[in-house]
Amino acid sequence: MSNNEAQLEQPSLKQAWPASRRKSFWRSEFHRLKRNRAAYLFIAPLALVVGLILLYPIVKAALMSFQYWKVAKPIEEGHPYIGFDNYAAVFQSGYFLQSLGITFVYILVTVVLRFILGIGTAVLLNTPFKGRGLVRALVIIPWAVPEVVTCLVFILMFDYQYGVINDLLLRMSILSNPVAFLGDPDTALWAAMFVNVWKGFPFAAIMLLAGLQSISKDLYEAASIDGASPWRQFLSVTMPQLKPVSVIVFLLLVIWTIKDFGIVYVLTGGGPSRVTEILTIFIYRAGFKSFDFGLASAAGMFLLILSVAFTVLYMKATKAGESV
Repeated sequence: MSNNEAQLEQPSLKQAWPASRRKSFWRSEFHRLKRNRAAYLFIAPLALVVGLILLYPIVKAALMSFQYWKVAKPIEEGHPYIGFDNYAAVFQSGYFLQSLGITFVYILVTVVLRFILGIGTAVLLNTPFKGRGLVRALVIIPWAVPEVVTCLVFILMFDYQYGVINDLLLRMSILSNPVAFLGDPDTALWAAMFVNVWKGFPFAAIMLLAGLQSISKDLYEAASIDGASPWRQFLSVTMPQLKPVSVIVFLLLVIWTIKDFGIVYVLTGGGPSRVTEILTIFIYRAGFKSFDFGLASAAGMFLLILSVAFTVLYMKATKAGESV
């Protein structure tokens, strides 16, 4: 069969969707909009705010990532499109690859530790004891305190001469000399991760505690009758039942840590010697220190793609949890 004959046999768009059906479709859409116009009017202000605050900066940054935006080195053409040159410069930058590796370690360590501490705290808070209500209220304090306040307190605690952490470690003979935790390249990243874990684990604990309270007591009674030890009950009953909540909490922690900026920046500013320069600080330095907004926008697009990927996983996990 020739191409012309095949094209003749294939129905055209007008044949597949005649005018009567098109009119009926648009008529039904118009009636649907008219019927729900009150709802759309209520949503319109929020949609406008989201568009101005969120969508416009994303679109603008995406365009800037393909333009020449070195403010410190202006050219006569202004901001011409230079294709993928900014993206190539990003991946050719040794600092970007270094910050990517630091970000990966930062995410891996802090998310895992926050989750482990969270589930351990949740199990303890789910156990009846005197004063449990007060302890539950106190546990949430680290998460409720603003990041800057938390960091300023820990800067004093990590101080080389007068910090309480050095003083305690010296008294316990763990250290023989005080350590500049935030100024030493060997300890700065670990100190920043410690603060991140301390501030973030209460959220995981409260979310997982809510999941624990939704588990039927009958499952534990049945496991106890079968002779299961507390540890076996935890592995065979608690963890499988907590899986939907655990996946959501884990993904939320990853998403929040990817875009983390304040804790590391206030504590170390990305130093010393860039050993704590996570991806968000690299973007900040490229844009507001080197004034290369094209490079910063290209790196920002990479961060956006990474965040969107985990957000999609989070949304799928949420739907899966709702369907269970």
